[in-house]
Amino acid sequence: MKTTPARPGQLSTSRRRIKTSLAVSLWRPEIVLATSIEASPARRPVMLAEPGARPEALRTQLGATRSLLATLDGARETLTTAAAAAHARAAEAASTRDRVSATFAAYRAEAALDDVLTGAWRRVSALMEERGLR
Repeated sequence: MKTTPARPGQLSTSRRRIKTSLAVSLWRPEIVLATSIEASPARRPVMLAEPGARPEALRTQLGATRSLLATLDGARETLTTAAAAAHARAAEAASTRDRVSATFAAYRAEAALDDVLTGAWRRVSALMEERGLR
């Protein structure tokens, strides 16, 4: 690239423009026009409660739920006590045979508690399906 050397006594005749940004910029909104207008969806008509949601049915369902929870609580207390006693017996066992026997008893109690919880879960699920919640 060839350039002409500037002469020492001569000032450059070309001027450069300095780009400056504006202190204030105006907002230019984009206007979007709708191509089509749809009506709002129709609401479902109000219906009377089904027999499963009436007070008599709810009382029956609440009674079944309370009975289920009371049974579950009693089973939990009984089986937790049995598992704790078996664990304590395993810790205090003098021979390996007694320790293994107590450990098996603890596992059986825990398995029975798992079975009770599984049965309770199934019954609660059935109550929820009956109410239309699942």
